[in-house]
Amino acid sequence: MADILEVLTSRKSIRRYKPDPVPDELLDRILEAARWAPTGENYQPWRFIVVRDQETRSKIGELARIGSGSRMTAWHCLGHMQERFAGIADPVKRASVLRFMYSGEVSEFAKNSPVVIAVIGSLREGSVDVPYDLSAAVENILLEAHSLGLGACWVHGPVASTRDAKKFKDILGIPIGMGDYKVIAYVSIGWPAEQRKHPRPKKNLEELVYWEKFGQTERPRNG
Repeated sequence: MADILEVLTSRKSIRRYKPDPVPDELLDRILEAARWAPTGENYQPWRFIVVRDQETRSKIGELARIGSGSRMTAWHCLGHMQERFAGIADPVKRASVLRFMYSGEVSEFAKNSPVVIAVIGSLREGSVDVPYDLSAAVENILLEAHSLGLGACWVHGPVASTRDAKKFKDILGIPIGMGDYKVIAYVSIGWPAEQRKHPRPKKNLEELVYWEKFGQTERPRNG
């Protein structure tokens, strides 16, 4: 059996793709992995919309660009963006990065990915658990894509607001009304056109784990 921790720790979000198509057999494996995600009471509320059409992907990319730009600008007003990129010492480079983020272009890559998988959940089938169940399915998509040598990126920001989620539904013909479907995210997938040598750094485990009670960082002796 493959070392799952190796798959987890080597996975990276990929936003630049080669134009080569993703074969059906690999796409089927990715969807099969999503289908086997854990779900509360086995409701399996997820539905997956596979998008290959260039015009549709371009519409999704444009929606993502506008939504992301608005969100980044709002974060700027709250001071979050300045704090996030304060580590870039060169003021010219920092200003360039911020302009790129505010433009929303950082999120429009769906238009250049050979495949987009929209992940939505039926609110008739376990509505309380839908966000949690679908997040598990998205993780399975990311891991299986990576294990097959494909690149993928989970995108949820552009569908986070009610207004943008409705636009997303309109693009894909997702029903609106009683028994509504909730849009959780979409995943762009393709052959990587970039080679990121290392994943982004993660916090040390010691910063994240408490033992027995919140705030207790010292591991108790076992036995």
